[in-house]
Amino acid sequence: MAPRHGRTNLTFTRRLLLVPALFVLVVTAMPWLTDRYELGRWPRDAHELVTELTISGLVLLLGWWILTLIGREQRNTERHLAELERLTLTDPLTGLGNRRALERDLPRAMKLSARVQSPLGLLFLDIDDFKEINDGHGHVVGDETLRVLGAVLRACSRAGTDTAYRVGGDEFVMVMMADRDGAESLALRAAHDFERRSPRHSSVSFGVVVWDGQSTATTLLDRADGRMYESKLGSFARRTARG
Repeated sequence: MAPRHGRTNLTFTRRLLLVPALFVLVVTAMPWLTDRYELGRWPRDAHELVTELTISGLVLLLGWWILTLIGREQRNTERHLAELERLTLTDPLTGLGNRRALERDLPRAMKLSARVQSPLGLLFLDIDDFKEINDGHGHVVGDETLRVLGAVLRACSRAGTDTAYRVGGDEFVMVMMADRDGAESLALRAAHDFERRSPRHSSVSFGVVVWDGQSTATTLLDRADGRMYESKLGSFARRTARG
């Protein structure tokens, strides 16, 4: 669905084009209006009529050309603004939405969930020992690890219902139309695929929450972050015990 402000800009652009269009029509009609109402006559002979028609045609042609240029420039501007907005809402490394996009989209998803009476799940993920990956194997491996998790989340997302975001250095969020069982099933599948595909077979800690229909977007994110942190502490304790 197109953003509301996009439709507003398009409507404003079309209305703005009416101004030069009306100006061209007035300029074209001026000789005829002057002859008819000020002098009380039409052109006196065929030569004068041809002259008036030629001038009016040239004015119309010039006006059409000017309006075409204006319309082209406005369309180019709209495309550039849309691309700029896309860039400001996209994480350049993974191609996922960034935190700004999540802050825009999550309240919309909550409103949709309430309207259609469908559960809304939130998945918060964090790559385990990511600092050690960067320090021990370099940022090239670290960046590839992030890209792989982004690709895994994108592959797990169901079109039209789930959206993934990179919201921090190694923190990712997925918003999904799913209950707890569905959200946890997706989280486990993503964690398994990531561990299998990542360069160092890294793992992720994750937390899943389901919106209760009342909490704010900020509260929902904080709860999911808290669940993820609990998972990370548990994973660390298990790794320490094995070591």
